[in-house]
Amino acid sequence: MQPSDLCYLNNASVGLQSPAVSARLGEWLEAEMAAYPRQRLESAIWDLPTTRTRAATLIGAPEPQVAFGTSTSQLMAQVVGNLNLAGRRLLIAPGEWASNIVLLRRLSDESPRNIELLATDADGQFDPVAIAGQIGEDVAAILTPLVTSIEGRRYDVEALGNLPRPSHCPLIVDAAQGLGQTEVDVRRLGCDVLVATTRKWLRGPRGMALLYVSQPAVAMMHPNPAPELAGLRLDRETQRFLDLPQARRFDASDVSIMNQVALTAAINELQQITLEALREHLTTLTERVYELARERGFRPLLQRPESGIATIHLPDAAPLQIHQKLDAAGIVAKVCDTAAEPLNVRLPTAGALVRISPHWHNTKEDIDRAMAALR
Repeated sequence: MQPSDLCYLNNASVGLQSPAVSARLGEWLEAEMAAYPRQRLESAIWDLPTTRTRAATLIGAPEPQVAFGTSTSQLMAQVVGNLNLAGRRLLIAPGEWASNIVLLRRLSDESPRNIELLATDADGQFDPVAIAGQIGEDVAAILTPLVTSIEGRRYDVEALGNLPRPSHCPLIVDAAQGLGQTEVDVRRLGCDVLVATTRKWLRGPRGMALLYVSQPAVAMMHPNPAPELAGLRLDRETQRFLDLPQARRFDASDVSIMNQVALTAAINELQQITLEALREHLTTLTERVYELARERGFRPLLQRPESGIATIHLPDAAPLQIHQKLDAAGIVAKVCDTAAEPLNVRLPTAGALVRISPHWHNTKEDIDRAMAALR
């Protein structure tokens, strides 16, 4: 539970881990201490396959096509680093996260003119007709977040995934702000690659992220074999290791057993709550943010909330001033820096942006308290 004097509304940054997940971790540590080293050996054999199975089911993916890493940035770098970008264009959503854009520019060794924005309509959503005209044989990849970090916009990735694209052009989806609060099904999205961290809406462990890579996308990538032999199989006749055509080739060298336990527990808890109930709860709270914001003369960034993120614009306030007000009132929320989405021209350039991202543990009273602090 969150302390009574603290109102935590920053789950889009780090989800507040539930008591059930924390208790599971404590139980596992006690069991390991009682049975060491047998517990360690058994966990190394069984925990990661179990976690992989649960994660694959959560996102509607075949188990061999799921891998684990330490962060979305690390996994994104592995994927993009194995694409043929030279002389080709990249199509990117306006709400793409800054670190992904920096990564693309570093790895592609091309000038920024080769990074083009996906066409959007007047409301900021994808324009499928215009985008179809952007996609050509010279497009190396298409990148988009599922849910944007600042606006909380839920892009229509399904429409994007249904558009024809060259076989060498993967659709890469960053679901860091989607996994755990909205349905993530790689089949419905029509994506080739999906990355997501577990520490946000899933309320799982820090230092862990998951990766989905479709079979065709795996075939077009040729990563260097890792020294820990992840995704490799020993051919007994030749005594050589063969690179398996699975996403496991992207696995981190040593995925923390504690993280595996925490992730499985977090997935179990989400399934007990049910995604539908969580979405309904989040919608009630974010709509409350929008309602109170408009009453006070603040401007929500969207016409209506599209996710568990509700961001409002305070045109006459300084970011530091707002941060201090929230801190003094015991409110943990995010005062956004627009540099995090450098290609999103829809974001205001002056004033302060306050992102409120509640979760299952929050109530309407928490929202009222936060908005009272801003008043």
